[in-house]
Amino acid sequence: MRQRTDWVDYGKGIGIILVVYGHLLSSGYHAHLNIQEHFFALSDSIIYSFHMPFFFFLTGLFVEMSFQKRGAQKFFINKIKYIAYPYLIWSLLQTSAELFLANHTYRGITIKDILAIPYRPWSQFWFLYALICMYAAYCMFNKLGKFSTAAMTLSAIILFFYPIKTEIAALHDFSIEFLFFVSGILAKRHLADPKKHSIPSEVTLVLFIILMGSGYFIFNNQIEPVRLTNGSHPFYFLYLSTVGILFGLGFSQYLARKNCCRPIKYLGIHSLQIYLVHMLAGVGARIILSKLFHIQNPALHICIGVIAGLWAPIIIYKISLIIHFPYLFHLKEGRSTNEYPKTIE
Repeated sequence: MRQRTDWVDYGKGIGIILVVYGHLLSSGYHAHLNIQEHFFALSDSIIYSFHMPFFFFLTGLFVEMSFQKRGAQKFFINKIKYIAYPYLIWSLLQTSAELFLANHTYRGITIKDILAIPYRPWSQFWFLYALICMYAAYCMFNKLGKFSTAAMTLSAIILFFYPIKTEIAALHDFSIEFLFFVSGILAKRHLADPKKHSIPSEVTLVLFIILMGSGYFIFNNQIEPVRLTNGSHPFYFLYLSTVGILFGLGFSQYLARKNCCRPIKYLGIHSLQIYLVHMLAGVGARIILSKLFHIQNPALHICIGVIAGLWAPIIIYKISLIIHFPYLFHLKEGRSTNEYPKTIE
């Protein structure tokens, strides 16, 4: 059981590194850092073809266990405390900071956007809003008894190919990503024993080559570089996300077997805190480099921004525990610091 948890933490570490890199690369490009246009378009398109599906897949692995442990009511209350509450807190903090620093950010924001946070998520926070919707959907489908799995799977497939076209309540993102969340639920029984179902290292390497090669070919020859999460090319998205998820699984299992690169596992354990705070930390680092030190080198910006985006949130989280004020990250303090949630589950 410990080994299974290890590889999942490694997987979330890989996923959160890609999230932070992807967001700060995009932020830097739109803030007019000298990032080569084709490099940005290709990198952005490939990363967004699989990194969030991988995260939703990993999250789906825990759903049934959590639901069975707590029951429907406590299960959903738990998600309100640990997902919905920090969504509201950090959405307000980030949007307020962006409004205050409007001259230094590329996204225009108004008071109206801040007031819309309860029903229209801002920036990267769509993930948490969509995740709450998925937990709610799982609870509702669970009421169908023996038909729940079939109904949930069929609904996920239909929504993937015919997504709801609105950003209200993150319904478009929910539609596109729900299939991967459900896939994680269905795969749980097969992935419970990594020794029996692990992906060989050689296959993982081949999957990586296929992922990069396919992404390069598709976005250079078949379609214009684009984030496939917009629903415009569902078959390409399904293909690349499937290859990417398998690669992510294989790579995380390899790291867990070798017990190496432990900082990646540590980042995975704190993936929730990183997701909440990384844009404030990363963009803050960019503003300091640009305005205070007059540094414009894009590679240095991205490297320092990613480091800040990954590690500053953990430092803030640890300080909140030291001063016994965990309310930035969840609603109610547990009886010990070991009860504080550290990851997206």
